[in-house]
Amino acid sequence: MLAFVVAGVLGVGAYAFTASNEVPAHKAGAGSGAVSGYEVTSHVSYTFSGNGEYMTAAHFKISAAATDVQVALTENEPEKEDWTDCGATGAGDEVACEFKGAPAFAANGVPDAEGDKLSVAAVSEGKVVIE
Repeated sequence: MLAFVVAGVLGVGAYAFTASNEVPAHKAGAGSGAVSGYEVTSHVSYTFSGNGEYMTAAHFKISAAATDVQVALTENEPEKEDWTDCGATGAGDEVACEFKGAPAFAANGVPDAEGDKLSVAAVSEGKVVIE
């Protein structure tokens, strides 16, 4: 009989301990949304240094407004340090980006001989992150 009483007391004690756990209400779920790209919709205009040795800026239009645009003007495939943050598009979805003083370049801009490939990354919300 004593064994039944002890088992009953332990069972009630264990129930009291687990009954005190609480999990707050929260949300969880999964979803999807379409991701489409941008298109450069105008000719790209470049600004050169006075001696013509460096490309200092690029100007062009893209197919829709962007909260952030980054470009890389490189000889080959761009590396992380090649990207320059241009900020948000202006009126008419215009992108104006200066290479002068960008982290990967000399204070003069991109050497003309190395400016063979223009890469563009843009987002309609948030910031572009290049890793």
